[in-house]
Amino acid sequence: MKDQITTALVINGADPSAYSRGEFNTAMADAAAAALAPHMTVLRSRVADNYNVQAEIEKYRAADLVIYQYPVFWFMVPGRLKQYMDDVFAYDAFFTYNDGPYGSGGLMHGRKVIFSTTWNAPAEAFADRNAFFGGMNPAEAILPMRKAHQYCGFTELPHFSSHNVIKDPQFASHKARLESHLRKVLHLEKAVAAA
Repeated sequence: MKDQITTALVINGADPSAYSRGEFNTAMADAAAAALAPHMTVLRSRVADNYNVQAEIEKYRAADLVIYQYPVFWFMVPGRLKQYMDDVFAYDAFFTYNDGPYGSGGLMHGRKVIFSTTWNAPAEAFADRNAFFGGMNPAEAILPMRKAHQYCGFTELPHFSSHNVIKDPQFASHKARLESHLRKVLHLEKAVAAA
């Protein structure tokens, strides 16, 4: 795995609807891209837009880091993000058959991934074993997304989550926390100091 990240792909998984226009996740994806831009090349994708499958595959191949910014809908990824993955995660591009154990045919080795999710659920719903999520943390709650990327060979970096974003959005606070998370996890402050 490469230690130095020179290119990042930020995927905006917002799925606009009559209920939510996707503005919070779009703004969070923009914030992530802006935080990374002084340190690396930043590629962008938005799953709600028309996209060219081969061009998207090439973005993944070019990236050392992929950041997904998306809302959790019904405890899953939004439909458009799932469709995007179904289209783009192609055989012989993301994974292949091999004679090794199940899950060892990933072709995205050397790439890191960060999942940044937004939830209507408050943070307290996760911390309490007697609450809805039974003590599960947000990263555990998105296990299928994590396993899909592990299957393809990605190395997962610490997850980020924003909570209660419908009832109490507090965008500035979530944006500042995301920027801090990226600086810490990607050692961006060290990169600035070394420059």
